[in-house]
Amino acid sequence: MSPLFPIFLALLTTATAAAGLSLERHKRQLLGALNLSTRPPLIRQPPLIPYSLTSHSSDIYGGVMEQITVETQTESWSCITPDTIVTDCFQYSLAQIEHQVVIKSASLILHSQATSNVTVMVFEVDELFGDERRVLDRFEIGDVGISRGVVQVKFDLTAQFLDWMRRSQTVKMLKVGHAPLRIEILSSANYSSLRLSDAMLSAPHFEISVFRANEYSSSSSSISDSNCAGCCVVPFYVNFTEIGWNDWILSPPGFYANFCSGQCSSVDFDETYQFMKAALKDETLRMLPEPTCAPNYYGSVDFVVALGPRDIRRTRVHGMRALSCSCT
Repeated sequence: MSPLFPIFLALLTTATAAAGLSLERHKRQLLGALNLSTRPPLIRQPPLIPYSLTSHSSDIYGGVMEQITVETQTESWSCITPDTIVTDCFQYSLAQIEHQVVIKSASLILHSQATSNVTVMVFEVDELFGDERRVLDRFEIGDVGISRGVVQVKFDLTAQFLDWMRRSQTVKMLKVGHAPLRIEILSSANYSSLRLSDAMLSAPHFEISVFRANEYSSSSSSISDSNCAGCCVVPFYVNFTEIGWNDWILSPPGFYANFCSGQCSSVDFDETYQFMKAALKDETLRMLPEPTCAPNYYGSVDFVVALGPRDIRRTRVHGMRALSCSCT
């Protein structure tokens, strides 16, 4: 047997015990936030989540992936600029996209009538003068891909969306972060334009996938430290299916709660402990307990829960995920 095996086994046992304690603490914390002493009665038939409470986020280590829908600003399919009015045009506000998030993808979604052999084109429109600056993308609809009389056209405009976001921060745009687009649908046979109101079922919308990183103190051991030695954050995923709570916790399916583990040396002690140590006299110094590795910054988690078949709620519980640790 390797001499390192007992050490590895001891570390594994310690981590497993810490994970078990962390799980029980989070169970109590969630129930307490909902004013429950125990989990709700078993819900045999999973209730449907109302659209207003539908969550499009997924928890991953280090942050959360979210999907944001950006609709057109006005009901009229036209864009008003100082120089002209552009028809078959749609404007989108970038104000709801926080600059702190990382945009992973941006897709323009268009639903068209089941018209075959047409070309759908997307143009960028100049905000000041209303002229078409350039073609962003085009999509050919042939005789395939038509389902139930509706065709979904998806344009990947990630690069263009990132450029809009950059310009909205660096340039004083007329309408601060507006993105005007013009849609044109042409017949593949004679390249004549079709009436947009006849060809499209609704105004196109954007689906934006963003990554929202966890916030934590950069001065202490955090989840970003891949080679952390000493007091560290240990990834710990709570899976609600595994603990039998997925019948009443509808979203998310789980989350990274994490916990802190490791040894604390004198150089790792936080400022509060160092101050107390310096302030105490020699005879009382021995009464000061040794610091332990513990969370010093927490994050919150949004839950959609069903307390009954018709009692579905969204709640935010603070302090559910350990984001950084320190010796305190």
